Amino acid sequence: MSEETTRANVNIPRAMISSIIINGICAFAFIITVLYSISDAGAVIGTRTGYPIIEVFFQATQNPYAATAMTSSLIIIFSLAMVASLASTSRLTWAFARDNGLPFSNFLSHVNPYYRAPVRAVFLNFFVTVLLSLIEIGSSTAFNALLSLTTIAFYSSYLLPILMFLIRRFNGPMIEYGPWSMGRYGAAINVVAIAFCAFLIIFLPFPPILPVTALNMNWAAPIFIAVMIFAVSNWFVRGRFIFVGPVKEVMTESSSEVVELEVVAEKKS
Repeated sequence: MSEETTRANVNIPRAMISSIIINGICAFAFIITVLYSISDAGAVIGTRTGYPIIEVFFQATQNPYAATAMTSSLIIIFSLAMVASLASTSRLTWAFARDNGLPFSNFLSHVNPYYRAPVRAVFLNFFVTVLLSLIEIGSSTAFNALLSLTTIAFYSSYLLPILMFLIRRFNGPMIEYGPWSMGRYGAAINVVAIAFCAFLIIFLPFPPILPVTALNMNWAAPIFIAVMIFAVSNWFVRGRFIFVGPVKEVMTESSSEVVELEVVAEKKS
């Protein structure tokens, strides 16, 4: 989405850091408020609704209508967050397809000239999300495994580029930093981030309770491994022959009125 942002080299890092700070403060305040609102922990754990937060709201307000209104506010927030997530994942899909990194890349990398957005990628992510949500109807265990898989995948996607960047710091050509940099604290922050991500990736696949059965098994690790096997197989079967990325789209202004779009990509030898 940085390609759709003005002064992306400054505004994107600023937005990322600002969102972490703002959301961290708000989340901490929310957690403290929720904890102080619990008067009966047993009722929260064993609530008949299946959602402890609803019982927390009821204990805090002692009014079912107020609890319903507060729960509805969470639903609205989650719905708005889903829109932002859909926009983000659709751009990731489009960018990867533009680099010929996905099956049917030519179809998925299309940008609608009217909306100036990757409409096909948006609809693909929408339908996949809907289909995956239906898993909850058949098996809550499988759905929870899917949620755990997303967390492991997220932190794995953070770990690898940070690790490669840290290695590049000490073993490679000089890095040309942009206008946004952590300065002399960058390497230390990289090390802490790698340790944090590695810790979560190791312990997130652990089963929640013992003894482990097919019903309470945490299937996140097997599913993650299966996805990685598919990705590696796809690379050796087709990806290494057609992937030329990352493709860079560079806007060059030839005059004050005309803007040309150049697609720059390294050709495979």
